[in-house]
Amino acid sequence: MTDFHKVWIEQCEAAEGIRDQFGVADATRYLVGEKLFRFMQVSQERPEFAGELPKFVADIKRIFTPHQILEFFDDLQAGLVADPAKLFSPQFEEGELDEHDVQNDADRILVIENAKRLLLG
Repeated sequence: MTDFHKVWIEQCEAAEGIRDQFGVADATRYLVGEKLFRFMQVSQERPEFAGELPKFVADIKRIFTPHQILEFFDDLQAGLVADPAKLFSPQFEEGELDEHDVQNDADRILVIENAKRLLLG
């Protein structure tokens, strides 16, 4: 595949394999918690990614039931799943906090809430 903004197609196929081999929880963490969150972040600045977002979301809804998606977000909120969106923000020493941390946290919250809205209505 040469169109990098269509990488979500391969990621959805991989998620189905993960689901079959390791279970729904691992598959939703991979596809929603890692791939969709990152895709949404990139979509904010790259129109070719933003154009693919509705198709990506539709395929996630095909792969997982609303209940399975909701379980992922519930586990994320309860702290049972490491916040995968933090993988994409700079790491600082414990106790350090600056305006970039606050902005990164706000951006993560928005991505998570927007993903939840897109997937669950």
